[in-house]
Amino acid sequence: HYHSVPASTFLYILQRWRYHIVFLALGLANSGDSAEMGCTSYILSSSNFQHDILQDGNQDGGEVDFAKRGAAIASAHFGGMLVSGLLSGVLADVWGRRSTLLLGLTCNTIVGTLSAMARNATELCLLRFTCGLGLGMVISGVVTLSAEISPPSRRGRFMTLVASCYTLGFLY
Repeated sequence: HYHSVPASTFLYILQRWRYHIVFLALGLANSGDSAEMGCTSYILSSSNFQHDILQDGNQDGGEVDFAKRGAAIASAHFGGMLVSGLLSGVLADVWGRRSTLLLGLTCNTIVGTLSAMARNATELCLLRFTCGLGLGMVISGVVTLSAEISPPSRRGRFMTLVASCYTLGFLY
């Protein structure tokens, strides 16, 4: 015996799935950025990385301050985030939240790939700063969009779930 589902029920289910998929996408964007950022600490401690990148052409055997160079690379990311965090709200008001978020994700994709091909500490530092610019756009976009599209009665819950994805990405 065939039972038909009313069209309104099907649309309701489709709407709810679409809503959850948007939050899943926001969470993935948030976790992807933190995973990319968290990898920096693992890379900086690698002896191959220290020899190949942080050595930075020092062939004479002199002392290289790996700590200062590593700190410059790690802090460049946060410097980019600071600049972008201050400017991306204005950018989102002008271009739109979605466009700003997509710009940040595109920037991270391109610059993250280029970072893997950096030949020295200076190149990597500049690329990490640029990656931080993209990350600042993503973080502000994710937080703002999750607040805007959540129903007021569930806003705190959904914003917490999206923000928790940042931690999950860092653990990855």
